[in-house]
Amino acid sequence: MGNFQRDGSMAFYNQGARPNYISSIEPIHFKERTVDTQKVHGQFTGNAVTFLSEIRAEDFNAPRALWEKVFTADAKDRFINNISGHMANCKKDEAIKRQIAIFREVSEDLASRLEKATGIKGYPGIADLNFSGTHNGMAREKANRTANKMKGVSLSHNDSNGAPAKGSHATTTA
Repeated sequence: MGNFQRDGSMAFYNQGARPNYISSIEPIHFKERTVDTQKVHGQFTGNAVTFLSEIRAEDFNAPRALWEKVFTADAKDRFINNISGHMANCKKDEAIKRQIAIFREVSEDLASRLEKATGIKGYPGIADLNFSGTHNGMAREKANRTANKMKGVSLSHNDSNGAPAKGSHATTTA
């Protein structure tokens, strides 16, 4: 057994005269792996990809406080001009309607001002929308709850926020 940690304050055993390179005369012997790392990594990556974050009502608390309690009237006007100015570059009204629905979850005043500035009426909120890349925890219908209306995706990862959980590699370890 050997490694390349030969110098420095943490190298309390410098492995003597063993070469500091992979030598054919004195080869390094590696421990046999107890886990097929390709399967474990695939399992982890698969879970990470199929687990996406979820939009929840509390996600709008901080932006709501910013809009209602921090921004002055002038700051609100600048924000509306800035956002609506960028929305004007959008070629699809559908994208603007959806974005206004998201802003409506922050504040009805904010959404109404954006509707007035863009001339486009947004959706009444996100409860009836489905998103690409994130789950909608505020959806009314089950079909809109998972991203891209994916079928067979468990939302049970919420407890660990997508992190590996004890036993999650049970089927992939040797």
